[in-house]
Amino acid sequence: MKERKKRALSLRTKLIGITALFTALILLVIWLLFVVFLNDFYKQAKKRELMAAASGIEALADGDSSELEYHIAQVCRKTDANVLVRRVSGSYIENVGFVDPHGILGSAYTVSAIIESTRRDGGRITYTFDGDSGKRGGQNDSLLYSSVTDTDDGYTAVMVYVQLTPVDATRTTIIGLLLIVSVVFIIIAVMTGHIMASTLSAPLTCLNENAKHIGTGEYEPLTVNAGCRETAELDETLCRASAELKKVDDLRRELIANVSHDLRTPLTMISGYGEMMRDIPGENNAENIQIIIDEADHLNRLVNDMLSLSKLEAGMDRLELTEFDITEKLGALISRYSSMRAVEGYTISFEHGEKVTVCGDELKLMQVFYNLINNAINYSGESRLVRVVQTVSDGCVRYDVIDEGDGILPENLPYIWDRYFKENRAHRRAGVGTGLGLSIVKRIIDAHGGGYGVNSEPGKGSDFFITLPLDQAK
Repeated sequence: MKERKKRALSLRTKLIGITALFTALILLVIWLLFVVFLNDFYKQAKKRELMAAASGIEALADGDSSELEYHIAQVCRKTDANVLVRRVSGSYIENVGFVDPHGILGSAYTVSAIIESTRRDGGRITYTFDGDSGKRGGQNDSLLYSSVTDTDDGYTAVMVYVQLTPVDATRTTIIGLLLIVSVVFIIIAVMTGHIMASTLSAPLTCLNENAKHIGTGEYEPLTVNAGCRETAELDETLCRASAELKKVDDLRRELIANVSHDLRTPLTMISGYGEMMRDIPGENNAENIQIIIDEADHLNRLVNDMLSLSKLEAGMDRLELTEFDITEKLGALISRYSSMRAVEGYTISFEHGEKVTVCGDELKLMQVFYNLINNAINYSGESRLVRVVQTVSDGCVRYDVIDEGDGILPENLPYIWDRYFKENRAHRRAGVGTGLGLSIVKRIIDAHGGGYGVNSEPGKGSDFFITLPLDQAK
């Protein structure tokens, strides 16, 4: 891994290299076009020019001589071509056109040879040849187009001859210019790559430093000059991740502290009473044994709540959806609570109208009510009154669990659903609680697609409520 890291190139080097390579490829294409293939392109262009000129002349070859001669003059002036149109009628021979200075088309022998060759090749030929010697396919410095059209008593021959200009001098000039252009383009490419690298690598370097900073446990991100939209979005993502990691780290510390405290207290009680019953005669009585049992039950509840919350957060605890009468089930639960708590002076009432049937996980929804009612009992205050109210409105069923205790400070309301949150002042968790009840409520209701919340004022009690939408309630 270390060797691979050493071999990796920086973004700046890669961008400069890629820009320089891209420029080099463009220059290579330009060199090929203007140096290697220049002669071929030139010949093809002259050939197209020759064929276009020949086509216009052929259209007028059998017409008026003066008009034909004027058109040929125009073609020769524009294309620097040499044109000869020979009309043969019986023993009459008429030549119209401009003949090249070397006499290639002016020589009777050469013209006759071209006409015979054209007839043998089907009446039309185009080829290159040596303009000085007349050798076909020689130095390829001339182009000739020839066509022969037979008439009743003779024929009409059209010959267009173009002398190709050597491109060696032009190529030399172009090479000199390309050398200068290539040097300039490469310098520009390197500078452009450097600017691009600076624009992109600087914010990425800052983001990398931020990531390292966060990795050390410092979750306050450094200021980043975003540079472009993508790096700005990455910076925002990194800031959000830093904030979430800070929350997770704070939660981890709080979780360890609270779990350690919650585990230590009952374990100390169990250990202490066990040793006392072992060492002190007469302390092995029902009261001390009950204390040990109660503390063991508290440990059991804490462990079960931690496991339940962990499964819910990990998505491993799937809902077993069934349709059931939630009003009836909740009424039975409250009835059992009332019987158990009546001896302690607690009053738990259930106010409802119509019965409601929901599609959900019966066991988990009952766990929600169990946690909310337990929470209300723990904080019911001197009145020891807990009210559970069911209402159906606006397409959902709502349950309010109301106590008349001390209430919750406004600044603490957003945090009470966090596990192990402890209010430092008026609202403290009871010793019998595990500190995970409201977090479990939140996860279960979220899984059912419902809502939850709390209304509370200091000194006026609290109203914890949950809602289930119509697609969960009938």
